[in-house]
Amino acid sequence: MATSIHHDLVSAVEQEISCPSCFEDFEEPKCLPNCAHNVCQQCLQGMEKKRNNVIECPVCQVESVIPKGGVAAFPKNHLLVRLIEQSPGRKEKFYLKKAVKSCEEELQGAKGALKEMEKRYICSKTKCDEMKQRVQSLAERVIKTVREQEQKMLHEIKATYDRNEVIFETVQSRTAKLCEDASNRIKSAQVIIQNGGLEVVRVIKDTLAETLKKLSKSLNISMLEANGKLTQSLELSLTNTDLAEEFIDDEFSLGKLNVNNGQVATPQDTTIAFAAPSWEASMSKKAVFISKLKDYSRCGSLIQPIGSTSHFDAFSVAASRDCGVIVVLDDDAKFVHTFTEAGKKLNKFHIKDGDLWDIVVSNEDEIVVLSRDKNCLLHYDMNGNFQKKIVSASKENVKFTSCTVDVHGRFIITSYPYCKDEKGNDAMPCVLVYRPSGKLTMSFGEEHLGCPEKAVFLNGRFYVIDSHCGARVKVFDKTGSLIKTFEDEQLKSPSAIAADHISGILAVTDTDTLTVHIYNQAGQRLHRFETENKPTDIAFTKNFKSLLVCFEVDDGNGYVEMLTYR
Repeated sequence: MATSIHHDLVSAVEQEISCPSCFEDFEEPKCLPNCAHNVCQQCLQGMEKKRNNVIECPVCQVESVIPKGGVAAFPKNHLLVRLIEQSPGRKEKFYLKKAVKSCEEELQGAKGALKEMEKRYICSKTKCDEMKQRVQSLAERVIKTVREQEQKMLHEIKATYDRNEVIFETVQSRTAKLCEDASNRIKSAQVIIQNGGLEVVRVIKDTLAETLKKLSKSLNISMLEANGKLTQSLELSLTNTDLAEEFIDDEFSLGKLNVNNGQVATPQDTTIAFAAPSWEASMSKKAVFISKLKDYSRCGSLIQPIGSTSHFDAFSVAASRDCGVIVVLDDDAKFVHTFTEAGKKLNKFHIKDGDLWDIVVSNEDEIVVLSRDKNCLLHYDMNGNFQKKIVSASKENVKFTSCTVDVHGRFIITSYPYCKDEKGNDAMPCVLVYRPSGKLTMSFGEEHLGCPEKAVFLNGRFYVIDSHCGARVKVFDKTGSLIKTFEDEQLKSPSAIAADHISGILAVTDTDTLTVHIYNQAGQRLHRFETENKPTDIAFTKNFKSLLVCFEVDDGNGYVEMLTYR
């Protein structure tokens, strides 16, 4: 009997502490004055948007006038709050909800990773199809060229032979006929000399002698002609065959197919049966492999300008990995400009307030602007409509400075130390990692970073530009532990870094030497090119085909150019 009463009581309490509109436990129960029914504040706010000045009770449909302070000004039911706090299973439900939320975030992360993997797979398939067509086209061109060369050379040989054949047959025919005629005349003359009488010889001697004399002259001319024609046997030879012989020696190779799947060898990937190599050794071997695969010597040539310096003052640049739209931040005028991959202007929109310092495009194709003074990320759609503000500083002593987005959709944010935090103290130098939902997952680098400018995540590693006490790029593992530091004497004042997630390559700008550096993941410089003005920010276009570099000129204005990458 007692058990039945207890169950009835629990059921009654659960019914009273649930909102009659959303059927969830009250978070902020508000009592409607005209009917005394309770509704959660969030549901009331939704009802407020649908109707003006009055709220209709979802239980009894009695209307209550909304006070001047809005639905938040309705009286709070403190009795319900205490009931909720003391209700059986509340802690368990809260714990379960927290676990569900955490699992949902991981689910979104896994879905995002699968989406990115699918994109890379489709990209790889497209490249394979393109490569097949290229090989087939190249083979057809080679075959066509070889056949054309074959016919041309055979024609030249035949023409040479035909000329000799005409000369030979003409001279041979004429001389042979003359020789035959001369032989007959000689025989006739010999017969007359042996058998003819003196009278006969006297009569024909002059005529016969003249004929033989003419034949002798003609034979002499034919002899000279025969001796002058085809004075030696025809000699034919081929020259300039080096390329063809090299082609044959190389087993008729149309080229060498190099494959790089962008995966980096790490100690965890090593088979247990062998001693695991050091991370530096693995990266060094991979770096040599990648440097052989791609030629970066033509990296840095101008493809096209993005926009015009007369239209905006560029400060930061980014591009969508999905649709390819290029976004540029003008922090002075507080405008965001959008362009197509071809550099055509699409749109611009204004951000009213905030000290704007960086811009990125999320994996959901939202334009995300970093506000430094408010320590938050502002999300807009491609048309400039404000969407949400889901990331804000989870620590008091940080100051948001720069932001990048990794393939998992996480926001990698640096905190700059030479700025004051909310309490007026120097901000803490560190890197903060937020999930797409805005939840802080980790913070690292406090002990190893002096002045972090920008950070990227690539193949399980964080690469952070640190301009404190010597320019360098510091490498941390996925847990935030320092692994190594890139040392490059030619890197003086790095300002920005971008990651090529397909090739595993890093691009770093240097404002002191007016250069852009291309590194592999082991820190080996693959290429370096100079720029006319200070390169302050850098990003990759869709599919990492080209570089987007933001430049600052002496008068402080900025502009963006699209440059060749490889």
